[in-house]
Amino acid sequence: MSQQRILIANRGEIALRIIRSAKEMDMYTIAVYSDADEDALHVKRADEAYYLGGSLPAESYRNLKKLVKAATDTKADLVHPGYGFLAENADFAKAIQKKGIVWIGPSPETIRSMGDKIESRKLVSKLGLNPVPGQLKPSRLRREAIKDAESFGYPVALKAAHGGGGKGLRIVQNEAELIENFEIVKRESEAYFGSDQIYVEKFIKPARHIETQILSDKYGNTLYLGERDCSLQRRNQKLIEESPPEWLSDYGREKLKEYTLKIANSSNYINAGTVEFLADSDENFYFLEMNTRLQVEHTVTEMRYGIDLVKEQIKIALGNSLEDYKLEPRGHSIEFRINAEDPTNNFLPTPGTITEYREPTGNGVRVDGWARTGTQITHFYDNLISKLIVWGVSREEARSKGIRCLEEYIIGGIPTTINVLADILKTKEFINSQIHVKFLEENFEIRDIEDEEISSDRPSKVKISLDDNNNPTLAPQRPKKIGMDLTGNIRNPGLIFAEMQGTIMETMTKQGKKVKKGDSLFVLEAMKMENVITSPIDGVVKTYNVQKGQAVKKGDLLVEIETRF
Repeated sequence: MSQQRILIANRGEIALRIIRSAKEMDMYTIAVYSDADEDALHVKRADEAYYLGGSLPAESYRNLKKLVKAATDTKADLVHPGYGFLAENADFAKAIQKKGIVWIGPSPETIRSMGDKIESRKLVSKLGLNPVPGQLKPSRLRREAIKDAESFGYPVALKAAHGGGGKGLRIVQNEAELIENFEIVKRESEAYFGSDQIYVEKFIKPARHIETQILSDKYGNTLYLGERDCSLQRRNQKLIEESPPEWLSDYGREKLKEYTLKIANSSNYINAGTVEFLADSDENFYFLEMNTRLQVEHTVTEMRYGIDLVKEQIKIALGNSLEDYKLEPRGHSIEFRINAEDPTNNFLPTPGTITEYREPTGNGVRVDGWARTGTQITHFYDNLISKLIVWGVSREEARSKGIRCLEEYIIGGIPTTINVLADILKTKEFINSQIHVKFLEENFEIRDIEDEEISSDRPSKVKISLDDNNNPTLAPQRPKKIGMDLTGNIRNPGLIFAEMQGTIMETMTKQGKKVKKGDSLFVLEAMKMENVITSPIDGVVKTYNVQKGQAVKKGDLLVEIETRF
């Protein structure tokens, strides 16, 4: 019997992770790649590689026609979409199936109903579950969003209807911020997910982010694989995930299981899926969304249950049954996202070349990554370098192991989140399972006030600085909002330079115009993230070296604001 051929319609660490499992199943693996990924590890590790086109996602990994052609040209028997790009695109799934190729994931109909955040909210409402208050149709115009936001009450979230992973999502505090961010979220939604449909949702605060994992087959069998806490976030994107959530009550755990199985059964769900909730207590949950794909953080469930979710996805797609499957969870697992970001500059993405790369090892340690010494982190894609996952017999053992592994992990040449994550594990809030989704934004500061006395009865506050090896680390500190900051130095606060390569998406002022501190100047897109850059001072725009669609390089002087008295 000839080997089955599987095409992986993705890149980076998830492509490598799928390739490994497929090879262990004696499958023939086919990678796809763009110009930027010609020498990437997933290309080298696959049995065959298919060139898609240019580095922009629209030219390669998010180009539906090119990916379908790749599957047919390579005579693929199966297609695995990974996560992101077109993983939750019902049209892509349908096009693959029309070619007689097995789609590894739920049906196009299920993706359309559950992957669409608005449609899934309608479905769970009919089941008697409680979604986060929000719109039940996309906002086509700003005035629609403004009207509904006023009815929900600020703050609200602007969210991609077909999104996930914190992409295409902005929390806005008032009408002015909604107006400013409306088109930005639409563009991000289009860039990430191929749809510019967005909607307004009430922002629950303070809240924990919790999710449940399932596997379902076509025979009506569903495996419930527990819960994950994903509350440690920045920019509404996860940095640390763990299983099980230690703060969750037995009653809460049973309710989450009940809700999840109801949703799976009512949507005729098949394959791997994740249901996400916001919790304002250990027993009160709001349905957030369902991700009709493999999650980035699926690894913590794998470590705790001793299961390979990718292999199970493939088996289910090939018609296998879960009827006799029995699993027992054990211990505690934590995942850390190692990103190319500069925490000393508000977690700004930092493309560049990795000059040294050494992973930690040991019992109960796993690294899912795609980088090595010499790897170029480009501005075209997400800045995730790797995921470090640890397992321990208890949460405390996993936490201690995580600290040890993060301290052993070496990535040179670019700033990363490694040291910051290690120090977060040492805060009393993390030790006591008291993290919520806004913990970083409310407790991180960059200003240097190391001599300030910190009271022992205050929450742990942290300051980000650089250690002797030029890696970000933390110390006690006051809070400051996280966001992109391109302002000049103390001597020249009115100078705004490009901190990285990017593209100007919108302009909001012009040369000679008076501006006040906080006024919007332009929108900069970098590593698939848009940021509104504001004036650091009151003054007059003396130099305005930006125009819509312009590409900028790191170090370029973009705006000069002159103070006039």
